[in-house]
Amino acid sequence: MAQVHPVISTLSRVFDMPSEFIGDELQLRTVNSWDDLTAVELQVHLEHELGTTLDDRLIERIESVGQLRAFYDERLAELSGLKAPEDVSSLVPALPVPPAEQAPAPPEAVSELVVGETGISEVDPVRGRLAYRGYPIEELLGRTTYEEVVHLLLRGWLPDAEELAAFRARLAAARDLPVAVAANLTANAASSPSSVLRTAVSALAVAAEADADPAAHIGLGERLIARIPTIFATQQAARSRRPLPRPRPDLSHAENILHLLGLDRDPERVRLVDLCLILQAEHGCNASAFAARVAAGTGADTFATITVALATFTGPLHGGAAHQVIDLASGDTDPRTVAAYLRGRADAAAARRPVSYAEEDPRVRPLRDAARRFRGDPGSDHVLQVLDAVRTAAHPSKGPRPYLTVDCYAAAIYHMLGMPSDLFVPMFAAARVAGWLAHAEEQRAQQGRIHPRLRYVGPRNLRHVPEQH
Repeated sequence: MAQVHPVISTLSRVFDMPSEFIGDELQLRTVNSWDDLTAVELQVHLEHELGTTLDDRLIERIESVGQLRAFYDERLAELSGLKAPEDVSSLVPALPVPPAEQAPAPPEAVSELVVGETGISEVDPVRGRLAYRGYPIEELLGRTTYEEVVHLLLRGWLPDAEELAAFRARLAAARDLPVAVAANLTANAASSPSSVLRTAVSALAVAAEADADPAAHIGLGERLIARIPTIFATQQAARSRRPLPRPRPDLSHAENILHLLGLDRDPERVRLVDLCLILQAEHGCNASAFAARVAAGTGADTFATITVALATFTGPLHGGAAHQVIDLASGDTDPRTVAAYLRGRADAAAARRPVSYAEEDPRVRPLRDAARRFRGDPGSDHVLQVLDAVRTAAHPSKGPRPYLTVDCYAAAIYHMLGMPSDLFVPMFAAARVAGWLAHAEEQRAQQGRIHPRLRYVGPRNLRHVPEQH
């Protein structure tokens, strides 16, 4: 049976039409079910197929199925970095492939492969559960601070009063940046905060090697936890042409972040920041944590390990998309229009999940409830209306999929507190660095190097025929 082109398969699902009725000459807008929502859904499916983000106005410029197929093939070739000839067999004959290799068994979904063991966190997406070191997340919320949760993740137990005081004192003492790192932040004030943060973490390693770090007596992990907020707040002040902030040792971690950013730090706002930090501190072996484990398993130092995690985290399929959600949600747009676009993205993500997930991430509800109770700027209600619309909307052919990530509601809270959207990823990193450090240390201590293999699926036994001159 001939393989159906991905574009035809996608159109068949979107239009609810047999694939054999979809030819290159078919005009998209002549299909009875065509409307703005269909266009959004089609674009989301194409982005999923290609694994990249496309121009929001792409579908408006494409009229026929043939044009869409041509665009898809060209973009796929660009993304893969090579263009396959129209007919490989016309170039050189291949030797016969052994029968056993002609139809390999489909591999297990990569996202479900077990690559090791952990005692850091238990993530159960099917039942909607999350626990840090055996403590259900519900047990920690409202009873602990971010500093206590960091101690739990890094040391393995919740600290007593003396341990907590000592831990907080070390974090406070490590907040100031080496002079050379601070100077680099002001010199690159106009650059992307995520890129600058990644570069600054590497620069901290250089300062440590040059014995130019005033907090050299404090552990590397604690230095990074303490300094990530100072890094992005310093750059934020420089690009806003404000005096560079100085950390205050008498403030908690959450209070210090608000202080560094020049934002109000009343008890309600401090609790909101602390809540976000706790809920984003750790979430199992996701892409950034796995990247940190891979680096740590090779013996890479702490700075290199966290730099790798940061680079992975900023990708649009990991932590890097939340600011786009809030930018859309905070615009002067009908919530239903934005919800349709974001709903399509959520549906596409849900369709990729190999197992049936719980109705909601257990971290979302406490953030959503906290956001609803807080009254920030006048646009806050609009943002929450959009997120609620995404949560409750459903495409008729799919049934309800009320699944939003924690990052969306955390970003909404950061927006309500007055933070610019390009600081959302650095804020997430400020929370997640605790989990990354815990994973890196566990990998070094227990499991060593990670050396996965890939199943080869390319051509075999090709013969080279030299060109005749």
